[in-house]
Amino acid sequence: MDKEVQKDILAVLTKVQPLLKQEDVIGLKMLSNETLHNASIFQDHDSISISITIFSFSKIFNQPRLCKHPGCIEFKTKITKELKGAKIAIEKSEEEHFHKHIKRMFKIIAAFEKKFGMYITAVLDHAKIKKGTRIYEHGFSSGAVAQLLGISRWELLSYLGETKVSDKEKSAGVSTKSRMALTRSLFSI
Repeated sequence: MDKEVQKDILAVLTKVQPLLKQEDVIGLKMLSNETLHNASIFQDHDSISISITIFSFSKIFNQPRLCKHPGCIEFKTKITKELKGAKIAIEKSEEEHFHKHIKRMFKIIAAFEKKFGMYITAVLDHAKIKKGTRIYEHGFSSGAVAQLLGISRWELLSYLGETKVSDKEKSAGVSTKSRMALTRSLFSI
């Protein structure tokens, strides 16, 4: 794992625990977006997994009926334990242990989902698509985003079609002429 990615994931894992305890929906959504920067630069799956997990928390805590359920306390306890374990694994550069904690978090979310039907599964799917939209906004192709997130291109394109992402003006980039001049200069002796 890239050192910068590792440092950023550690920062996010430190910030998520108080937000989870407070059930701070807005804070969780904002924190979820912080990890997408690495995903767009390094095509980092770990950052994407963290982002999707945190976004899922925001969706869960945005539903009062889920927060009031007695199982929610147990859910938060288990998730907090896994977050702490993931943080320790990152601090020790134990990537394999980190991945195990992430997988356990997804299993905990799935187990919580069984108590409430399809809602959480829909949250995880929606989280992937929503985060994919953010990565797409960073200039990735829809195919690259779909492959990176493990979703179908059709799902992503359907969601993109409902948004105004593709209608946004692209920021002024480097002109084709400038790119060609740079490329030619790289290959000239």
